[in-house]
Amino acid sequence: MDEEAKLATETLAELYLKGDNIEKAYQIYQELLKKNPNSSRFKEKVRELELRLNDSGRDLQGRRESPPRVRRDIERAIGELKGWLNRIQRARKKSM
Repeated sequence: MDEEAKLATETLAELYLKGDNIEKAYQIYQELLKKNPNSSRFKEKVRELELRLNDSGRDLQGRRESPPRVRRDIERAIGELKGWLNRIQRARKKSM
């Protein structure tokens, strides 16, 4: 067991929350819930933090996620660029 797992306490999780480190607090509450699976307080805290992470644009591993509209715009732009690249490659083959 690593040091962080040994230190997984509700107090530490709350300190992370006060420091706006939602990801760390979420990880600690998950560990606490594993140790105390019947704890309604820990279940509620995990749910609350999952919502906060999702609302902040982060996935549950703490990585930032683009909003759906931005992802669609990016995917559309990538599709257009791939189309252009295909047309350029075909034109090059024809000219050779």
